[in-house]
Amino acid sequence: MDNANGSGETIAPESDTSSGQPNDYLHWYKRATVLRDSGRYEEALAGYEKAIDCRPDDYWSWYQRGNVLGDLKRYAAAVASYEKALELRPDDYWALYQLGHALLGLGRDEEAIASFDKALNIRPHDYWAWYQRGRALDDLQRTEEALASFDKALDIRPDDYWAWYRRGNTLDRVNRYEEAARSYQRAVEVKADDFWGWYRLGEAREHLACYSEAISAFHKASQIKPEAPEPHYRKACCYASLVNGDGLADSTLRAIENLHHAINLDPEAYRPKAAISPRFDSIRQDQRFQALMNPHRD
Repeated sequence: MDNANGSGETIAPESDTSSGQPNDYLHWYKRATVLRDSGRYEEALAGYEKAIDCRPDDYWSWYQRGNVLGDLKRYAAAVASYEKALELRPDDYWALYQLGHALLGLGRDEEAIASFDKALNIRPHDYWAWYQRGRALDDLQRTEEALASFDKALDIRPDDYWAWYRRGNTLDRVNRYEEAARSYQRAVEVKADDFWGWYRLGEAREHLACYSEAISAFHKASQIKPEAPEPHYRKACCYASLVNGDGLADSTLRAIENLHHAINLDPEAYRPKAAISPRFDSIRQDQRFQALMNPHRD
């Protein structure tokens, strides 16, 4: 999308420039691009604005100004910049796409969808516009349209983690847990070291009362991010559900061990949460559980 690579290029000092004449445009534009590539976004923004001073009707400077404003999460200003770029090139795919992305950042989802639709009229097989369109539709809880957009994105990139993950979130939101689990499963097949993919897969399986499978997914999540208490807590819930009054000693022990781990990581959150959760009714009378709930009891 951005055609300057900045590789090996140095930034000319201010004293090497002339004083704002039109032939300075290329200097300011290149300088701003190198600064953006270096993560110096405020300076890059100033550079693109200098380039615009030199050539007020230059599409590229307005477009790149929008991009750097997006980097700074100043989405309202980015929208104005992309709109100016589109006045100069009304049918430019990238300006339409980035305008949609900035509108999405502002929560202006209907407008974002309209912009992505215009972009897709120009490039109907572009993954990114379909994916971001799906996000906007999901924000509006237009479930079937969101799923259709994610499916179009996956037709183009069948092994894309994010489209599978977001598709799973959409399905999970409407309690379609079996389909959500299949989407999350595909996501973690693509990106096996992703905490959230495994965690959401565990949640979906837990909703389906597939507790052993949920435990496996939560265990993967806890291996990736051992400092996160929630997977340990959810494993404890699943093991407690496997007890179900049947007196399964191994499940009881594992429920208590995982709950202990979660409480060690965040006692203020997980001790009171466990104390009132009906998920632990099956082990509530166990002395080890009671000791976790009342650590200072004589």
